[in-house]
Amino acid sequence: MDRKNKVMLIAAIGAVAILVASSAARCATVRASDDGDGRQQSAVEQEAKDEAESPGEGSDSIMSVLESHAWQADGDASKTIAFKDGRFVESDGTDTRVTACDVTGSGDGSLDVTLIRDGDGKKRTVISLSGEEGSYRVSCDGFAMAGEYVQGSGAEGPIAVLGLAEPYTTLIDGKRDELASAVAAYCRDNVPTATKATFDGEVYLDTGSGRTVATFTCDDKAETILSVAYSDGEFAVSG
Repeated sequence: MDRKNKVMLIAAIGAVAILVASSAARCATVRASDDGDGRQQSAVEQEAKDEAESPGEGSDSIMSVLESHAWQADGDASKTIAFKDGRFVESDGTDTRVTACDVTGSGDGSLDVTLIRDGDGKKRTVISLSGEEGSYRVSCDGFAMAGEYVQGSGAEGPIAVLGLAEPYTTLIDGKRDELASAVAAYCRDNVPTATKATFDGEVYLDTGSGRTVATFTCDDKAETILSVAYSDGEFAVSG
């Protein structure tokens, strides 16, 4: 083989070697890209899964609406529901049902929840919120007294606080008006059919801190009992 042919053959071999090397590099690049895309896709999928399994900000927004409004069965104001502190309380004016509510996720206007009620065990279901301010509706197949509740207006008139007597009034520094306002605010959102709350005459005093706790009975059909704590000049009402 003459020198010219040898040079051309060597050049051809070199070209093939370069082509193979280039192809190998491209394959490596493609594999790396595929691996990167796969890792990216897995990360996105995991993030979506985590978001689906975690309540997130959406659940806080929905729960805020549920906790800050009064609710009643559509067409039957005697049936009410109140959401607070990881539970909801339903009342029909005679009976009361308390259900623990653990939020596990959220969607568009809905909460994935696990409900726990005495005698019924656990139930996984969805609480759905629809409508807008002034016309909200909340529904769930886990509610005990009504399948759906609508946004209520709360008690229309003032709530009368009756039966106050010494030494209770002294223990609350004579703040009758502030007491009445605190009780009225609580009743509007949680006992919407009540028109008055009567002091039961029982006062519990922590002599160390000066904190007092008194009980009041509302005039709704369920005769809801309120616990009113007074400490550092402020009232806290619970039911």
